[in-house]
Amino acid sequence: MTNSISLGSLKVEITESRDSVTYRFTGDVDDTFRHGDVPRIKSNHITLDLEGITNFNSCGVREWVFLIRDLGELGSLNFTKCSIPMVDQLNMVPESLGRGTVSTFYAPYVCEAHGDVEQLLDVVKEGPSLLAHQPPHRSCSKCNQELIFDAMADSYFLFLSPNKTKVNKAS
Repeated sequence: MTNSISLGSLKVEITESRDSVTYRFTGDVDDTFRHGDVPRIKSNHITLDLEGITNFNSCGVREWVFLIRDLGELGSLNFTKCSIPMVDQLNMVPESLGRGTVSTFYAPYVCEAHGDVEQLLDVVKEGPSLLAHQPPHRSCSKCNQELIFDAMADSYFLFLSPNKTKVNKAS
């Protein structure tokens, strides 16, 4: 069963199955977002698909932290496909993750021939290098040229530090 709600600049699509629920967020987490308007669904496995998050403002951050605290009481939280703005938020406000874990997230890379390229990184597969703040090597899908990581690795991967969050372990 899937349910969609609009909360100002943010759309939330909620998909329930027998033993899990997925919240897919698209848009801005801003002053039009009210955490209390997001249905709370108890489930063993709660996935937050965050690929569509485009921006946070200070009011939205506060509401987001309240939502994550509430959802964390209802089941285990797994953050997937965290957008670059979401990763920035996790680095600035660690409470944005609550008790959750990140399984995949986007990172900024550049191809000298084709410009900016976002790459989806998998924390389980690439955990050791990510924990060491070493960006994984990637090649451009268009020209096969090696991509250049386009951020300061020590600060971009900070949210994965053991004292900041738990890293998912392979099951």
